[in-house]
Amino acid sequence: MLRTPDGLTALRRRSVNRILVLHGLSSFCYGMVFPFIGIHLAAQPDIGTAGVAVYYGVSGLANLAVSLLLASAAVRFPRHALGITGLLLWLSCFLLLTQGDNLVTAAAAAVLGGAGQGCFMAAIIPIVNSLVPPEERRQVFARRYQILNATLAGGSLLAGLVLTVFSRDAITWLLVANAVGYLPVALALGLARKVPEIAEPTETAEAGGTTGTDDGEPAGKSTGAAVHAFGTGMLIKAALGAALFQFGAYLIGYSQFEATAPLVADHLMDTGIGWISVMLTLNVVVIVSAQRPITKLLEKRPEEHGLRIAVALWAAGLLVAGLTAFGPGPVRLTGLLAYAVLFAVGECAYSCSFHPWLISKVPDRELTRASALCNSMMGVGMFFGPSIGVALISLDHAAWVWLPLAGLCALVALTTLRRRTRTTTSAPTDPGLVPAG
Repeated sequence: MLRTPDGLTALRRRSVNRILVLHGLSSFCYGMVFPFIGIHLAAQPDIGTAGVAVYYGVSGLANLAVSLLLASAAVRFPRHALGITGLLLWLSCFLLLTQGDNLVTAAAAAVLGGAGQGCFMAAIIPIVNSLVPPEERRQVFARRYQILNATLAGGSLLAGLVLTVFSRDAITWLLVANAVGYLPVALALGLARKVPEIAEPTETAEAGGTTGTDDGEPAGKSTGAAVHAFGTGMLIKAALGAALFQFGAYLIGYSQFEATAPLVADHLMDTGIGWISVMLTLNVVVIVSAQRPITKLLEKRPEEHGLRIAVALWAAGLLVAGLTAFGPGPVRLTGLLAYAVLFAVGECAYSCSFHPWLISKVPDRELTRASALCNSMMGVGMFFGPSIGVALISLDHAAWVWLPLAGLCALVALTTLRRRTRTTTSAPTDPGLVPAG
């Protein structure tokens, strides 16, 4: 049966929506366990608190190793197979954690989980991008971020209720539920493999020549030489700005909000656990409510502009928190909540700008490798970021944590100054794909 252009558009739209919805389901399931993985492992006599640090360290190293391997020119996998492999590795990780009563088992689970993250994160952006025309990228990636945040928070709230009613032994069953939650996403990626992708425009010679069929699977003999010619050096040159921004965003931005901010609130501000939960919940509520208007506001502007706005908002939030840290308790708390709000609005600008910016820098067939490179930098940033926060906390005043971090945000903004994009990326190739929601 012949497919009309409108029929292909509808088919791609359904495929994208299915991936986003089921990815959201897996995020909901992950939300049920991610705050309690450390608690579960620390409760095991042969693991303990030190074993929790080993688990996260090994997971981070495995993610970094796989991401760098995928970013090299030596290893290429079809993106759909890579994504499904990552999901199955994640599933194996969490099933193994249910039996993780010793350090060896926990470390093995960490290797599976870190490798799974490296595979999936390298694949999911190219898969979604292959089904979305350039003019709709910002809306779709912003909606993905919105869905993942809302479902992650919903899963965490449900898990809190479950563990309130039942004992902590229920964490084991939550781990099983999370593992099962990856299967529908794997099915969605498998179905997406059969959907005709949007054809990549002919690349300029600088971008790497002619096109291939799926991340390095050449369309013909002449294409194979061009694909091989886009080596690691060319990839790094093309995607260096995006990789550096991702490193800085997670080193100074995300890791500080997720790891340092709760520690500062608890150790230096005496806010109590309840207000930390309020801060995190407020962050998610703002993301869900502000994502759409922020995306519409930025959709006609260059991606770098959105990223600079994101960093400026993060710096403003840190500055407000730092200045209010000199005031009395209610003022300090107000500054902390203002930081959560400004950081969330910055996240909205980041989510609709970063991946379209990365996509504009490399040929579509190299996007899996570029995504892997940026994912490796994200992992390094998350690995080292908390240590910066801990070092600043040792200065024994909240202001001397927030204010230096605000200054460091300027260095992150510098990574967006040099604009280097493919000249053909902005040309629409398949108008009409309008994301639902």
